[in-house]
Amino acid sequence: MREWQRLGGFQHHRAATVLVAFRASWLALCATVPERHLGLPIPSLATARAAVDDRGMLQGLVLDPHATENSWWTTVSGFLSPLTEGLASLGGPPPDSDQYWGNAVGLIGEVLRRMATDGAGGNVFDTAVELRNATGRDDLLDLSSTPRGLRSRRRTCCQLWRANVGCCTECVLHNAPRSRRPPRG
Repeated sequence: MREWQRLGGFQHHRAATVLVAFRASWLALCATVPERHLGLPIPSLATARAAVDDRGMLQGLVLDPHATENSWWTTVSGFLSPLTEGLASLGGPPPDSDQYWGNAVGLIGEVLRRMATDGAGGNVFDTAVELRNATGRDDLLDLSSTPRGLRSRRRTCCQLWRANVGCCTECVLHNAPRSRRPPRG
């Protein structure tokens, strides 16, 4: 958390805890959503180890290539639950807070959008809806299918803007009333 604060030049402790959950959620979803979408075995996150760089930043997950799971959401939530409990004990939001879980749910659309952009094939919109619904927190992510592909909009803030990183691609602020421009004409 201190590294997020140092890199971003901010002191907001709660935001730092949410950003840790954001990074862990991103890695967990990148490790499981493509396999789920493509009908491959879902890697187990139960024995995942963190790959940390020399600054202490989470860079990736080291997975057992032979360990697989049957339930995507059980795998992801089982990985993130102990983290949210630990972050809460360090002064972050409560473990069941939408601030943490909004990252895990909100990033479903972004992982699948990138897969579609890279030509993964299959119906990414249907997969996104299925995975969002599997979380039991479907209110945290709006999805729509557009001619240009999958559009997702999270319903909670990932806190990247507090770290001066900008806004995520599925930012809850993108079409907020105060950020909409009047129509040209």
